[in-house]
Amino acid sequence: MTWVQRLGKDKKGSRPRCVLLTEGTREEVAERLTHLVGHLEVSISADDVWMPDGKDRVAEAELGNPRKPNNLVVLDTHRQLQNWWLEIPVRTPNWDIASTCIIKGEPGILLVEAKAHTAELEISEKGKSFNSDQASLNSKRNHERIGEAINEANTGLRVATEEEWNLARDDHYQVSNRFAWAWKLADLGIPVVLIYLGFLQATEMVTNKSLPLDSFESWERVVKEHCNSIVPESCWGQCLDIGGTPLLPLIRAYYQPFCSQ
Repeated sequence: MTWVQRLGKDKKGSRPRCVLLTEGTREEVAERLTHLVGHLEVSISADDVWMPDGKDRVAEAELGNPRKPNNLVVLDTHRQLQNWWLEIPVRTPNWDIASTCIIKGEPGILLVEAKAHTAELEISEKGKSFNSDQASLNSKRNHERIGEAINEANTGLRVATEEEWNLARDDHYQVSNRFAWAWKLADLGIPVVLIYLGFLQATEMVTNKSLPLDSFESWERVVKEHCNSIVPESCWGQCLDIGGTPLLPLIRAYYQPFCSQ
């Protein structure tokens, strides 16, 4: 089975490009990720850990699952994240790319949410899917806990920034959960870089309803418009102080050629 086949239904667009972005020697990938962040106080070295890790290890990163821990955070942090997000342990959200790193001289984590065409953001404007008539009791309990976690993050971000945030489980769920997780890690004392990454010129994604991303400027505009009522525009590119721990939300674009070989 080829590395692309191991991606299942995600054989094009952002997923294979995330794998290719992390393909190469440790030094090459570290330099690439550091350049992607593009911030003087953030660096990734060959000794850091990232997921996926090239074509041989295509799995996405999951935080908050102590049954399947990884070295992105310590085991106790996985447990704390799970207890914060879920009432009954199940899978937690995956990250397109995650890597340990150094942020302002302290060990931290880089989290990447990647897109390759405009419709992906439009899809993510919806709330968290949930059918209360068909859901099990455990699913209902988790649904409630996730809402509480996002509300907690929203309050924490409002207090930290003195800006109007509107993270919500039932509206723009994807961006809400991304910022909620970034906030929680920072609240636990782990510095965070959160990147909304647009892969440019993913021409295989062209449809009647979607276009590939063609420039950083257009991607930045799309992200800010999409997040306008949720994330204060002034917070992008700023180092937010979460109880003394930095959280840096960034918008980045990257051209990653895609070859399935």
